[in-house]
Amino acid sequence: MKILFIAQSETSDNKREWSGTMHQSFICLQQAGFNVDYLCAMKKGKSSFFVKLLCEWWLQISKRFKVKTRMTETIYCKYNYAQVLQDFDYSAYDVIFIPTHWAMVAALPTKTKAKVVHLVDATFDSLLDYYEEFSGLIWQNKIEGSYISKQAFKRSDLIIASSDWCKKNAIESYQIDSNKISVVEFGANLKHEDIPAVPKKIDGKSHLNIYISGVIWERKGGEQAVECCEELIQMGYDVTLHITGMIPPIQHSNKSFIKTYGFLNKNNQNEYLQIINLMKQMDIFLFPSKAECSSIALCEACGFGLPIFCYDTGGTSNYVINGKNGYMLPLSSGGKEFAHSINNCYKSALFNRLSIGSIEMYKTKLNWQKWTERVKEAIMNLF
Repeated sequence: MKILFIAQSETSDNKREWSGTMHQSFICLQQAGFNVDYLCAMKKGKSSFFVKLLCEWWLQISKRFKVKTRMTETIYCKYNYAQVLQDFDYSAYDVIFIPTHWAMVAALPTKTKAKVVHLVDATFDSLLDYYEEFSGLIWQNKIEGSYISKQAFKRSDLIIASSDWCKKNAIESYQIDSNKISVVEFGANLKHEDIPAVPKKIDGKSHLNIYISGVIWERKGGEQAVECCEELIQMGYDVTLHITGMIPPIQHSNKSFIKTYGFLNKNNQNEYLQIINLMKQMDIFLFPSKAECSSIALCEACGFGLPIFCYDTGGTSNYVINGKNGYMLPLSSGGKEFAHSINNCYKSALFNRLSIGSIEMYKTKLNWQKWTERVKEAIMNLF
């Protein structure tokens, strides 16, 4: 079976696009035994006059009226992709596989013999006023984004959704037939051989290394993480909060229990190894992210046997099960509530059991080998 994989990077080996998930899914399709070609949907050279006009329209709206826009979810973006996708010869392919880009799927020709498979973690409508970058958008952006996202879901013959939350939103918002949606969780975007997948001995430790990772301090719950650690220290715990990807605000710069590493690029071998070595030393993954579709970080934490403490939001419940590999707290909870949840687990000697549960979650579904097997079966069932 021959698959055409379409994305916006120039090549398939971009490990930064979509947190590495684009590259990883491409590799997995090859490992599944499919013959996979890659197509970049971004047009090189001159665009048509109409596309240039649409682009200028959105640029001027943002600049002149000081309003928030997202050009990736607009008719402009759809037509920009269409300049490449409408003229391409799909006759040699059985499947067109597109990860995450709604406008790209919507830009495909309406009639091809190839089946369209869309890998996605959310609908546009579910992200409105949920993620900060999707909040406060101009009305036209909301209308076009919703229209294009719905088009993409309806155009797809198979939707690979990364969570039940995503599937539920597609059914309720766009009236998508549930039979054409397969829920398949993501895996850890680290080399399989670098993931220990061995439970930790945490109960009774005199010092707890708590880990938080992300890019946006506010959304990822940086303040809640600091408050949690401060409360634990008040309770008598010896803790260090290790932070990657984010730099805490200046008011936290002199706090001795905080250790920051900045952004670590997985494409850089030295920084990649730093991530691996750091995670091996951690005891707990604290993830008070207020908005989350399906975090790869949760898969990686499970692979290292880390108990997880996070908010119950978005698609997180596909990755964290209360009492098995961690605990999800309601969004109304603050840092002190996270601290008390950690304290209760420590006092009840539950950490070792949660670590075992994390490893079980990783081995049974939160790895790319399982993703490969389940996606291959879903694609084969199309024929």
